[in-house]
Amino acid sequence: MMPSAAQPSPDTRELVERFHVCWDVWPEYTFINHEKRQIGFELDLSGTQEGWEKHPEPGCGQCQEIYQALVRIAEDVLPPEDEDTTCQFEPYDQGIHYSPRHGNRPEVVLRIRIVHRQAFDQPVEAAQFRYLATLQQRLEEWGVGQR
Repeated sequence: MMPSAAQPSPDTRELVERFHVCWDVWPEYTFINHEKRQIGFELDLSGTQEGWEKHPEPGCGQCQEIYQALVRIAEDVLPPEDEDTTCQFEPYDQGIHYSPRHGNRPEVVLRIRIVHRQAFDQPVEAAQFRYLATLQQRLEEWGVGQR
């Protein structure tokens, strides 16, 4: 198991609380020779803001602020990459997401892909599972709840 993350700075902890940050994880798949293969994981960090308009404008200043906070939190909490695993931030989609799993609140999402470092199409292995487990532990320690 990788070491635990250092404690978050008061500024970062304030961002987690202010934007009600939570996370969820999904398997990452691709098709190789018409066969579906799990190649890693997608971890979504989601944030929202109290007092948002009923329908905020996608990509607005508030959305940008939340997205930047999610990037800062992710950069602080991500474990160091190892020789077998890498993390990639997906480009900001400038969308507002509504999930029934979280009361259909308006959310901004940062998608983080956890995959093999050398060959993206290789099946998920123990290294990616360990990395994900460490990341989940760090998120818990930082007060970021699972959706």
